[in-house]
Amino acid sequence: MKSLYCDVCKKQITAPVKGHNYYHIREYDICEPCKDSLDARLKPIVKAHFPYSAEWYEGQVMSLLSKGKQTNRI
Repeated sequence: MKSLYCDVCKKQITAPVKGHNYYHIREYDICEPCKDSLDARLKPIVKAHFPYSAEWYEGQVMSLLSKGKQTNRI
């Protein structure tokens, strides 16, 4: 059996099901609580930014994930 750990909080994800209790975003595997935190952090940033572009959004997501990986929280 293979073990999967969240790249942000470093906790083990038990019985991983992609899109259900863990999410794969580019090179990161994150658990559901970390994904919820990421979404909560992104919401006000996205609302305040105009004009919206997919490249800008991806940059914001990757920036938050890389900072989260360094500090073990988003």
